[in-house]
This record gives sequence, C-alpha cells and structure tokens, in this order.
Amino acid sequence: MVCQSWGGVIRICPALPTAWRELVVHDFRTRGACLLSAVRENGRTRWVRLRSEVGAPCVVRHGIEGLVEVRDGRGRQLRWEPADDGGIRIRLRKGESALITARGDRPDPRIVPVRPNAPAPRWGLPA
Repeated sequence: MVCQSWGGVIRICPALPTAWRELVVHDFRTRGACLLSAVRENGRTRWVRLRSEVGAPCVVRHGIEGLVEVRDGRGRQLRWEPADDGGIRIRLRKGESALITARGDRPDPRIVPVRPNAPAPRWGLPA
C-alpha cells in the first residue's frame, strides 16, 4: 500500500516493497478531505505535500528521516506539533497546503513520472 488513511492518521508508504526505490503519488485523496502528493527517491521519502479541501487538523506519519520542517505554499514555516508514533499534527484551513521535508532539504516539489526499474506485465484494460 502506498498511502493509507486510517483512524485519522495518514501513513506514507507503510508497506512499500523494497524494490520500489522511486515513487510518485499525486493528489491521493485521504480521509479527512486532504489531497496528498509525495516523492520517494533512492528508497527515502523526500517530501510530502498536503492540501486541505475542508480545513481540519491532520496527523501524518511521513517517513522522512531526521528532523523535519513544514512550509506553506509560499515557503513560510508552518506550526506543527509531534503526534504519537513519530507522526506530526498540522492544522490547515480550507485550501491551505503544507510541504513536509527534512530540515534544510529543498527538494524540487514538481511531479515527474518514475521510470520502471524492471519489466512487468501490463495490467488494467487492454489497449
């Protein structure tokens, strides 16, 4: 499972296979009406972005190593507080967004497709 929203906690990559070292998720709708985007590079979560559609606090287990910082859509620091099990609690108003990164890291928050790391059978509807 790439993202999971359970009991009000948003978990990023809770059961991702180790072979999936690169991952992009874009506008995944979570419980609580947040749109979530996230990027993993070299097996590490680089950033997580949440955009609130209704305005409510959310708890995120982001999986980013070390200390984190949270910024709004204009790059200003947002307040957050620690939550249980290594998560953080962010209070967002309707339409606000938060970008979670490792402290001091400034990753490119653009969404770019991930290249496959191995051949795989096609799935979904036939072409």
